[in-house]
Amino acid sequence: MLSLAERALGLNGRELRRAFPIFAYLFLTMASSVASKAARDALFLDRYRAVDLPYVDIAIAGLVGIAMSAYIWFGHRTNLRNLQVGSLTFFAVTALGFWLWAAVSAYESGALFIVIYIWVGVFSVLAPSQVWTMANYVLTTREAKRSFGFIGSGAILGWIVGGFATRTAVANFGTESMLGFVALALFLCAGLVVVIWRDRPEYVGNDTPASGDVKDRFPLWGALKLIRESAYLRAIAALILIAALTTTVAGWQFKAIAKQAVPDTDELAMFFGTFNMIAGLMSLGLQLLLTGRVLRTIGVGQALFIVPTAMLMGSMGVLLIGTLVAAAALKASDQVLRYSIDKATVELLYLPVPAAHTFRVKSFIDTVVYRLGDASGGLVVLLFAAGLGFSPVRMSMIGMVFVGFWLTAAYVARRQYVENLRESIHQHRVDSERASMPVMDRDTVALVSSRLKGTTKEIAYALSLFELAHDRKVHPAVRGLLHHEDPLIRQQAVRLLARAGDATVKDQVEALVKDPDLGVRTEALLYLTEFDPTDPLQRIEGLGDFEDFSIQAAVVAFLAKPGRTQNIEAAKLLLSKMIEEPGDAGRRARLEAARLLSILPDAFDKDLRALVDDSDVEVAKAAIAAVGALKTRALTGDLIDRLAEPALNQSVITALALFEDRIVGTLRDYLTDESMRAEVRREIPKVLEAIGSRGAQSVLIESVLDRDVVLRYHTIAALNRLGQAHPDRPTDRKLIETVLAAEIMGHYRSYQVLGTLGGTLDDPANPIEHGLRESMEKETERIFRLLKILYPQYDMHSAYVGLQSSDLVVHDNAIEFMDSVLPPEVRQIVIPLFDRDVSAEARISTANRLLGSSLGDREEAIEVMALSADPWLRACSAYAMGEMRLTRFAPTLDQWADDPDPLLRATAIDAREKLRHAAAAAAGVDAL
Repeated sequence: MLSLAERALGLNGRELRRAFPIFAYLFLTMASSVASKAARDALFLDRYRAVDLPYVDIAIAGLVGIAMSAYIWFGHRTNLRNLQVGSLTFFAVTALGFWLWAAVSAYESGALFIVIYIWVGVFSVLAPSQVWTMANYVLTTREAKRSFGFIGSGAILGWIVGGFATRTAVANFGTESMLGFVALALFLCAGLVVVIWRDRPEYVGNDTPASGDVKDRFPLWGALKLIRESAYLRAIAALILIAALTTTVAGWQFKAIAKQAVPDTDELAMFFGTFNMIAGLMSLGLQLLLTGRVLRTIGVGQALFIVPTAMLMGSMGVLLIGTLVAAAALKASDQVLRYSIDKATVELLYLPVPAAHTFRVKSFIDTVVYRLGDASGGLVVLLFAAGLGFSPVRMSMIGMVFVGFWLTAAYVARRQYVENLRESIHQHRVDSERASMPVMDRDTVALVSSRLKGTTKEIAYALSLFELAHDRKVHPAVRGLLHHEDPLIRQQAVRLLARAGDATVKDQVEALVKDPDLGVRTEALLYLTEFDPTDPLQRIEGLGDFEDFSIQAAVVAFLAKPGRTQNIEAAKLLLSKMIEEPGDAGRRARLEAARLLSILPDAFDKDLRALVDDSDVEVAKAAIAAVGALKTRALTGDLIDRLAEPALNQSVITALALFEDRIVGTLRDYLTDESMRAEVRREIPKVLEAIGSRGAQSVLIESVLDRDVVLRYHTIAALNRLGQAHPDRPTDRKLIETVLAAEIMGHYRSYQVLGTLGGTLDDPANPIEHGLRESMEKETERIFRLLKILYPQYDMHSAYVGLQSSDLVVHDNAIEFMDSVLPPEVRQIVIPLFDRDVSAEARISTANRLLGSSLGDREEAIEVMALSADPWLRACSAYAMGEMRLTRFAPTLDQWADDPDPLLRATAIDAREKLRHAAAAAAGVDAL
């Protein structure tokens, strides 16, 4: 029986055992609230007119604020269990006292019914709120998300049973007997609080105050300040205020019309009880059958409009028909939906609110703001019904006006809800990126400014950081180091200033060509070669020794510069000698030759090509930069060929980007030529992204369906970033949607493979599953990059980062953000892939349904991996073929043994050897 309930409710045994006492707590609280309201309404209307109701509603609003201040004050001084047990006991004892007083006074005291009416108003606000506070305390986020539907049905069932109990008890014992029933139920609730508290999480200490560490001197003022400072909280408060005002007006209409139609007190109480029972049954049906589906289908934002729309239709019905049936329909449009769809929707509005603020803000809004809405509704009734003589039917016109305000508030709240979800996950993304930012990038400026005036060792270290940085800018204090006492510091400072293109210190460097240190003189001569047109030979003859490469560089620069002294052939001869100097000994000469070529006329292609192909990384980088600076088209192929080398990749991309649209056609040819090395093709999207023109973007779009999954990933990433940089450019939505659908289906297929392999591998940390999961991570990133291209107005990057978070609140916010902004047809297949509450088995089941088939066994799963375009996944499948001794894949392994991909090739060779050993062992057994 328990197992059947677990399956029906979607809860495991432990969650059901923890949720049931809270369900019972809410059930008894709501049943007590319904019974007490029915009794108080009947007793009050037996002594007073319906037009007098607004006075007590206004009094309730004021007393709720006082009661909530006291409640929070006690919450500063005791834990939640003691606070709730104390408040429930207080309400139970006072209910018992009212019952005895009513019985003794025999309906003689009209003041008693006023007190009872106000007491019920305060109790019915505070008691249900306590249940949800306790649930938030003792359930984790994931447990709450799964359990709140079941717990919430306790409120609806409480309405039903409370209405039935009212009708039965009043018929047999009279209206005032309901107060005794309320007292008994509240004593039981106090006992349930003790039971629930025993099963609280370990992190909730027994001595922890109910209000946490925050202790406002004026609790209500502190909460009001938080609301005033937040546009989102103001939107929630306005929504609840207007909703309470509107439903108060509608409630008065219902009571007034009911009193006209049913004048007898006991019959009126029984009518209210019957109505509550029927409304509760309808609400329970909605809760069980529609609430979840509605929220999944249309989301929180659209669900906010359901109740006001229904109220608008009900008000029109009362205005046109004016009968008790029409009034009951108006009341039902509020009461039936409030504890089903509307309750879940409003609770979800607090999801983006920081946890530190939720307790105070929610308590304030759910009590003070809510009752302020009731009081405002009472004032409206006083003004129009008592003051201007509007009949209950004519009050529908006023109600329709406020429904319009309600719809406006719902629109604002929906917009703020999405924005606050985005802001919460965006802040998490910013924090994550800041935490992972390289330390040197964050601290270089501070470190240099603090150490450039320190010891020689500290200065040398600071300058070395500048040399490592991609950014060629240097701190202004480096100029002051040209006169440092240490020659190594002077030499390093001249080299950095030359690299940064700082010509402002030419006069100071001119003086350094007479420096006693050879290294400093050499760096000074190289600096002046770039920034001073004077014949270097004149300096060399008059100043003494220099390093040979500095003399050669200076002479080449002088001979190659346009003018009457230009001699290109002589410059080529000297430059060739510099380039031909071999090994580490000639490295500095080759490096200076490469740097020199970037400022020489474009007449040294042969020398530049030799330097581009140099085995030394720094020499090659300098030559590649020279190709970009000179825009030498003849060497673009040489640069593209070196794209696959990680040490040169960024330098090549930067240089090729300087050609702009002139090489887009060439890049397209390389990109679409499948005979080219895959390692080179996969880097071309980065070059096209760096160019960033419309033509480059068009080439990327052409390649978005390439079968090479790594190339496709880089293409999608490049398109994603270009879309952010140029949002005005049109997107081929049909093509991107097709690619997105293919990626989503591929991700579901990966779950099929993972599920099929899951029970067949002995080692839980085996590389097959590891490789598959790594491939799935890339699939996830491609899906989100495509979503960003399709929906650039939404922060899908932050949603992606939020989904990776181990913080359940951040994860849930990311899921809710996607659920709020994605179209229904997209979110219904995307969100189950990333929601923590959806199990792998459920995803596999969805995959079987969407793909129209399932994977039968592990060999079929390995075959799917082998057919993948992902080389990493193919290598994992090769490993699996060897580990599982799948001999039927031997021809595939033979083919992969010659694959250009080194990882796949090595894995296939190793797997093939395992198959051969297995075959040999099997043959030996057969021979025996």
